[in-house]
Amino acid sequence: MHWNKLFNIGKRGDIVALVSGVILTLAFAPYHIFILAIIAPALLLASWLHVNPGRAFRRGYLFGVGFFSTSVYWVYISIHTYGEAPVALSLVITLGFILLLALFPALTGYWLNRFFPNNNDSKRLLAFPAIWVLVEWMRSWAFTGFPWGFVGYSQISSPLKGYAPILSVYGVSLAALISSALLVSLFVERKNWRSFALGLFAIWAIGGALSYIPWTKPQDGPIQVSLVQGNIPQQLKWHADQIQPTLDHYVALTQDHFDSQIIIWPEAAIPIALQDAKEFVNVLDEVAVQHHTTILTGIPVRVDNGNGYYNAVIALGENHGAYLKRQLVPFGEYTPMGRYLHPILAKINIPMADMISGPYRPTMFKVGNTQISTEICFEIAFPELSLERKKDMGIILTVSNDAWFGHSSAQAQHLQTAQMRAIEMRRPVLFVANNGITAIIDPYGHIQSKIPPYQDGVLTDKVQARIGLTPWQRYATDPILFLLIGMLFIGRLRKK
Repeated sequence: MHWNKLFNIGKRGDIVALVSGVILTLAFAPYHIFILAIIAPALLLASWLHVNPGRAFRRGYLFGVGFFSTSVYWVYISIHTYGEAPVALSLVITLGFILLLALFPALTGYWLNRFFPNNNDSKRLLAFPAIWVLVEWMRSWAFTGFPWGFVGYSQISSPLKGYAPILSVYGVSLAALISSALLVSLFVERKNWRSFALGLFAIWAIGGALSYIPWTKPQDGPIQVSLVQGNIPQQLKWHADQIQPTLDHYVALTQDHFDSQIIIWPEAAIPIALQDAKEFVNVLDEVAVQHHTTILTGIPVRVDNGNGYYNAVIALGENHGAYLKRQLVPFGEYTPMGRYLHPILAKINIPMADMISGPYRPTMFKVGNTQISTEICFEIAFPELSLERKKDMGIILTVSNDAWFGHSSAQAQHLQTAQMRAIEMRRPVLFVANNGITAIIDPYGHIQSKIPPYQDGVLTDKVQARIGLTPWQRYATDPILFLLIGMLFIGRLRKK
């Protein structure tokens, strides 16, 4: 009865759902209280017990509002502060975005109570975590995808990260949510508390043991890299009179680091199209050749017919090549349903908002014997997009410009997703940002070295490339989807 009074009767349960969504935010960067990613879903699950599907939908929605309003609030900064949209329009767009995302946990609650109405261990331990993770997977591709804030991302410092090289971030989410379900079961079925406690211990102990498996092996010797953080203010970046000062600034920062084998500038470090920057690029290429180094830099590339741009990274010096961004940011780099939304979006001043997607399977940069898999900004958040099955991929690179989001938690959250990619594929990640956080991440997800945000500088360090395939690279999403569907199937059989 006390359980029902706290979680399930009337508005108290609604308040618990809303507050648990806010609490979940604290599990992620920059707070890193990973245990809250176990407690918050447990509170939500408790509020879903003994209510009808409609009420479960409502509480899931409140949970989503609480979580997304505190974790992706920085969308407002990019739209209003740097997109120069009016306050009212910025609030409407941001709120609409949050309310759309809140539908995903709402559907989780509805489907759980609709298809698993009986409050037994099958519902809690099988259906609840399986439906939640399937909905996370849906969120990675629905409406072009927004794979931000998956529960698994909060566990980069916990023993549960050991499941990532096998089942990716989805597997880590699954382990965390089964832990939440076991926690609830400890209180609901006290007679079996030893079994549930043993289950909790087993999940965390196995994850911890898996964390120590290297999965990949070193390739040759370490190479020296220099990551350049220009810290160009977003409000100045695209102004015509700032182009030359920006280029001069990057050249000055690079000048003393030509002894590195790879020098990397961030996303759109050169803020004009490649076709308009040919003279500067040719000189930079010659200097890099003279010093026997390779420079990778972000730069827009105008399409041959003049109708749009690619968001690109090009290689200069000892090696040449280009990577064209595949996963574009809606309303930032392109406009879905542009014909219908143009009157509204015309009030938002976003440079280079007519981008075009590059090929889905790009070639990798090669420096010496080291293959470098490249992502631009938002792309590193997509588990499947970042997946490369080539054994000889040695390093993962992502370049970004998080200055769009001001002094917010977006930078730390972005870096956290890159740390998960390192863990999944057991490879170092070079994370190069315009205003931070520029960092080198080791194959276990630890920050090897970094530059603090909001200051310019160059991060020079040794990086060990690695080769081989983790199970996640070898089999991709098939095992985790098979596992989730199997859990639901067994849960339905036990229900009958």
